[in-house]
Amino acid sequence: MEEPRLPIASRAAGDRNFAACVLLAYLPLAAFAMAHHEMWRDELHCWLVARDSATPWAVVHNRAYDGQPPLWYLLLWVLEKTTHDPRSMQLVHLGIAAAAVWVFARFAPFGRPVRALFPFGYFLAYEYAAISRCYGLALLFVLLLCVNHRRRLERPLVTALLLAALALTTTVATMVAAGYAASLVLDWIAAERTGDRAARWAWIPIAAATLAGVAAGACAWPPADSTVAHARWPTQMPSDDAPTRLIAGLLPIPRADFFFWNSNVLLCCEPFRRVALAVSLLLATWILFVLSRDRASVAIFAVGSALLVALFATVYGGDVRHHGFFFVLFLMGAWIARSGPAGVHVSGWTRFRQAALVPTLGVVLSVHLVAAAIAIGYDYRYIFSSGRRAAELLRARGLADALLVAEVDFPATAVLGQLGPRAWAHSPRTGRRFSFVKWTQDRHWDPTDEQTLTYAQGLAASRGEDAILLLNRPLIPKLVDGTTVSCIAELYDSMIEEENFYVYRVARR
Repeated sequence: MEEPRLPIASRAAGDRNFAACVLLAYLPLAAFAMAHHEMWRDELHCWLVARDSATPWAVVHNRAYDGQPPLWYLLLWVLEKTTHDPRSMQLVHLGIAAAAVWVFARFAPFGRPVRALFPFGYFLAYEYAAISRCYGLALLFVLLLCVNHRRRLERPLVTALLLAALALTTTVATMVAAGYAASLVLDWIAAERTGDRAARWAWIPIAAATLAGVAAGACAWPPADSTVAHARWPTQMPSDDAPTRLIAGLLPIPRADFFFWNSNVLLCCEPFRRVALAVSLLLATWILFVLSRDRASVAIFAVGSALLVALFATVYGGDVRHHGFFFVLFLMGAWIARSGPAGVHVSGWTRFRQAALVPTLGVVLSVHLVAAAIAIGYDYRYIFSSGRRAAELLRARGLADALLVAEVDFPATAVLGQLGPRAWAHSPRTGRRFSFVKWTQDRHWDPTDEQTLTYAQGLAASRGEDAILLLNRPLIPKLVDGTTVSCIAELYDSMIEEENFYVYRVARR
């Protein structure tokens, strides 16, 4: 009785050992990329929302202007209340990335070359690892759904919890959850026709995905006074380049220059842009073709991709981190298609389709390997954001608890998040103190240098202390007299242009 189980046990042990080796090779690279990445405003904005929310419900309320579901913020709330140090967010994020690598290397139904390539691609080695955002957590939930897929109907509560968590992590992940829920609906319909009792509980994860999707939509819907894009019926034709985001997600090779981030070498090429839409449609067609041996895989990729295109066309165009969820959909579909039963009597055309799936994924992962090398290399070579340096400078000058005035307000979160648990600044735009920015309409104007200085001087006079003015542009030279207004530092070599910082002292009168 034990004899047939020995090869399976031996194979499982081999897979565990292989996954451990892949993880040990991955961790130094991911740690290197994270250590040489300066956290920018989006990372620290989420941390500040958590820092300045007394309760989980306050977290949900305070992130209402961000257009994102709350799960990542809630995780950071727990973390911030126990550590008070944003570097702990990076460590947890590294742990999430490592868990994703382990799950894929251990359980993915691909050969070892594909499982070894995956962790060193653009998204796992850089975008969803070095940069601490919610997208790596969403990817982990996707991979866990893939592991659970064969037993999705036998364990409906596990499937429901994973789907709900995925939908509430980030808006683009909500679209992936909807794609997976669509495949469950097809399972349910098929089971009703065949009388398969195994699918009688499919309504549980379908209901969970629906409720979580509605909750995510409600959470992501901005308040009426927000300047964040609202979903609405378009008054003009939607952007026809939204489908080309598929290229950025599957082939995310950045430009090899100072402004590498959020660029794509293909879409930056004008001759290619003329044919980008056609190439995107061909890519989508090819992926659907190689996935077509499995109904669930086709549904996941088709429905999820259609929803992403609609999101990018009608709400916001997105950046590479968002476009990467086209790749996530393809990866999910490929995993599920490979883990299904192989056909016994198939035609030559079907065999070709099945045989093309893994090489297609291998080519995509090889491209991601090049993209990761460029991104990590340039992030190491250049300053991503000057926020950390500005915070260190203020601490070194004994100004960590000074009266801060920030203009523009949103880049300043890259400084405030790293300046300590009591760091705040005042905004000339709203006249209010802030740490994270609420994207309200009353801040949607640009104060002049004179107006900014007048505000800072008035605040300094009322508080009886000098104000420290934090700008992301230099003041007009004639306003810097060296007495009333003096320059402390200029940090102007950041890759993110809005996060170059100019620090001035404004003397009280």
